[in-house]
Amino acid sequence: MARHSRKTTAEQVSEGINLSGKNALVTGANTGLGMETARVLALRGAHITMACRNLEKAEQARQSIVDNSGGRIRYAQLQLLELDLNSLASVRLSAETFNKRGLALDLLINNAGIMIPMERRTLDDFEAHLGVNHLAHFLFTNLIIDSLTSSPGARVVVVASSAMGMATLTPALEDLNWKQRKHSGFRSYGDSKLMNLMFARELNRRHQKNGIVANALHPGVIATELARDQSLPFMAMGIFMLPFMKSVPRGAATSVYVATSPDYAEQGGLYFSDCQEKKPDHKLALNDQACVDLWHRSCDLTGLED
Repeated sequence: MARHSRKTTAEQVSEGINLSGKNALVTGANTGLGMETARVLALRGAHITMACRNLEKAEQARQSIVDNSGGRIRYAQLQLLELDLNSLASVRLSAETFNKRGLALDLLINNAGIMIPMERRTLDDFEAHLGVNHLAHFLFTNLIIDSLTSSPGARVVVVASSAMGMATLTPALEDLNWKQRKHSGFRSYGDSKLMNLMFARELNRRHQKNGIVANALHPGVIATELARDQSLPFMAMGIFMLPFMKSVPRGAATSVYVATSPDYAEQGGLYFSDCQEKKPDHKLALNDQACVDLWHRSCDLTGLED
């Protein structure tokens, strides 16, 4: 019988874990799963960098976490970092700012993301799901890689989604930027979530020798701000789905589990759901050459030296 299930909360999966002296960075930590992940990691003793687009909302989230912790989380445990994933220039500046802090990073949780039905472009003219969910995190992770390699046993946790099952990517990785195809919000989101897993697998392959373990996960279907840009029919459908959705504490459980479980301190390149290993929802994720090719393409698109 599995120790954890879809009903397990983030606090429950991390019970007994001591993260004192550890540094963690969580993207999108001002709301939803990111905020809960940051809260629970801080509750276990970690120092948290809350990387967020809106610093005013991030400060409100920091204060809320501290005020509702019953004295178990100190204000000084939570530090803010401005990170706008809609702009690669902002990502570079954010990485530079973080690197100057000189922290050895033990845990990186790439949590932030968008899910929108309409076509939208980033400031760099990337299809929004590609740019925000994949390329920005790809660039940010690589730019702070020295902070990760300087911490023995560092872990990178990438929040993907079973929506990768809707992905249209082929091994040729054609039209990543949706310039030739008719745009589909669901499929472009699925593409980006598949790329999240492929990135985690290739990151793990490249850097496990340097002490970094990278894994990806599906958090479940949760009512969070991720759905704030959805159409009215989609939101109406969501109301009927509410009985089947996870709460935020349950939704953050798999992120926290993958980040803290002793069972996965040295195992990477895996995909999780409900705090258990799972077969990827798209076969391309297990295509090693496609993962390598995506890495190269991502370097080209972000201007990162391969």
